[in-house]
This record gives sequence, structure tokens and C-alpha cells, in this order.
Amino acid sequence: MSGLRDRLKTVVYGSGLWPALHNYRNAQTLTVVMFHRVLPVDAQSTADPGYTVSDTFFAGCLRFFRRHYHVVSLDAVLAARTIPLPANALLITFDDGWADNLTTALPLLRRKGLPAVVFATTDAVTDPAPVWWQDQLIAVLRRGHGDKLGRALGTEPEPLPQLLLRLSAMPPDVRDRLLAQFTPTHEGRQMLDPEGLRRLTEAEIAIGAHGASHLPLPLLANPGADLDRARHSLATLLPDHKPALAALSLPHGRYDAATIAAARKSGFQLVFTSDPCLNATDHGLLQSTVLGRIEMQDALLADRHGYPCPAKLASWLFARPIT
Repeated sequence: MSGLRDRLKTVVYGSGLWPALHNYRNAQTLTVVMFHRVLPVDAQSTADPGYTVSDTFFAGCLRFFRRHYHVVSLDAVLAARTIPLPANALLITFDDGWADNLTTALPLLRRKGLPAVVFATTDAVTDPAPVWWQDQLIAVLRRGHGDKLGRALGTEPEPLPQLLLRLSAMPPDVRDRLLAQFTPTHEGRQMLDPEGLRRLTEAEIAIGAHGASHLPLPLLANPGADLDRARHSLATLLPDHKPALAALSLPHGRYDAATIAAARKSGFQLVFTSDPCLNATDHGLLQSTVLGRIEMQDALLADRHGYPCPAKLASWLFARPIT
């Protein structure tokens, strides 16, 4: 059945119906796409497959974006309360601040001449450890060791948000020794370091905030303190890069009214969620400062050779709800 659906999508896309629908229906929208990691297939053995796409898939997505959208910068989106965006605008974003955003994604973006924004978790960027402890935790769960971790902690198995809170409260050296029991040793730094952030800005890639701790903000007693800490860290690391203090991507996509209020109080002009919708504009002007994003997943959108299927991309992106 899925094969039949894919063939139908290809026929509809090839007929020009999908692009025609997009050009008409989505002219007054901003589409924001979300990536995390971009790696060659042979370098993905320790990466979380749910948040990693291949360089081949990413390059194909960029070709698709150039064909069907006007790809815009974060500066253009920040200015879009008063300066109109072009029709069918699209913003490319990355979450967390992985080192491969610099080494793998950036050369492909430069080859196509496209802007993007990296939302960086400041604790991960400033931590000298080669492997971010939260990535280690996810690897433990992905390998099926959640029960063993629970026994080591003296608790029943817990959902990821609660585990993150529990482990974040532990002394870092104790936490690191605990997680090392269940995950292999990595070689090379996984996250961007401060120099990597600066190199991205020199290449005209914008940097935004992704919180300081990367903990789910609605679960924190004081989310504003985390956001203020992230802003202070970015202001120190990138004193001349104003977008870093203006745009926030919500860790884990979790938020509530108090989270949005805290972000505004902290000074963020735009807040990016993980709500999979298109963002309405009125003659190119943004109608909201809280913006949805659509995650790009090669497991769902690539063909058997790893290349993105244009018909699947069209189906995935063009018919989303507009808010």
C-alpha cells in the first residue's frame, strides 16, 4: 500500500499539481525546516538515526528548496514584522549545535549559496567533554539499557524528560562515570565548540539560542534563569552577533504559556517551536512571533538510494496546516 501511495505522489508531483498548489496556497507563508545532524552514511554509526540525515539527503533537500522556495536568512525573518518576506519563504534551521553542522552541512550550504541558522545549546558548546552527556543518555536508551540505568539509579525506568532532570542534578563526574558504563567511548568532539560557533558566523550562518541546559523548559522551576544564562553565554561567545540574542528554539519542542512569557521577558524576539505547521504572513509580514517548524527525516522522505524523493518532500511540506 505504501508503494502505491508513493507512486501516486510521484504522479501528482510530476503533473505539476503539487507545485501549483504550493505556489498558490503557500505564497503568504514562511516554512521553517528543522535538521539536527548531517553526516555521511559511513560516519553515522554512533549518531542517533532519528536526528541524523545523510549528506546526500541534505544536498537533495537544498536543491528542492531552491526550486520551490525563496530561502531567507534569520535576519530577514527577524525583520519581517516590518519588512516583507518574499512569497513562499523558507528558513533552514539546525538544533543543538553539532560539530557536523560546521564540517558537513556548511560546505553544502555554501555550494548552493543558502543561509541557515544553528540554534546552539550553550552548556554543550562550552563543555570541554568530547561527548555531550545528554547524547550519551539517549544512546543508553537507544541500546535498550534503560532498565539497567534505572537499577543503577535505584529507580523504576523513567521517561526521557524525567531522566534528563534527574541526571542533570547529579555531580557531572558521577553522572559521566555512570553513563560510561553503558555507552562506548567516542573519539573526537561531537558538539560545536566556541571556535566552531565563531567560524559559522564568519561564514554568515546565524546562531540562535537553544537554551543553556537543553532541559525541557516547562519542567524547570525557573525557565527564565535557563534562558538568561543562554543569552549571557552567547553574548560572551559572540559579542558582535546580535541574532544570537534575538531567536530561540525550544529544547525538545516543549513549551507552555509560561515558557513563552519567560522567553519574551528574557528578550527573545522570535520563538521557534517543533509544531509541524506553516507560518502565516500577510503580504510578507509575520503574523506571530511564535513559529512552527517541520522536521526533515530521511527515513520517511528518501528513496532506496538515500536521495530525497521530490514527491515525498512535496507531500511532506506543501499541505501542512497554516497558523
